[in-house]
Amino acid sequence: MKKALIAKNELRETGYRVIQVEDKILWEAAPEHMWVDCPDDIINNDSKWYDPADETFKEYPNYNLIPVEPSEFQPDSNGTIQI
Repeated sequence: MKKALIAKNELRETGYRVIQVEDKILWEAAPEHMWVDCPDDIINNDSKWYDPADETFKEYPNYNLIPVEPSEFQPDSNGTIQI
C-alpha cells in the first residue's frame, strides 16, 4: 500500500487535495498536511481527492474532459518569458 500526502488547506469537493503519492513516508508532514494509506492506483495527477469522512479517494467528475488552454506567454529555451 502506498502513502498519499494530503493538503488539509486545499479543499476539493468535500475533502482535500492529494499533493503527492509515495511508496513510503519520506518526511514528517507539516501541520497543514497529513500522510494517509492509499491504494496503489492513486497517482500524482490531481484526478482524485481524499474524503476524510469515509477515508476514501474519489475521482473528480469528468476530470479528463477539462480543456487545458496553452498560455500565450511561453518561456523560451533560456527560461525567460517572451511578451
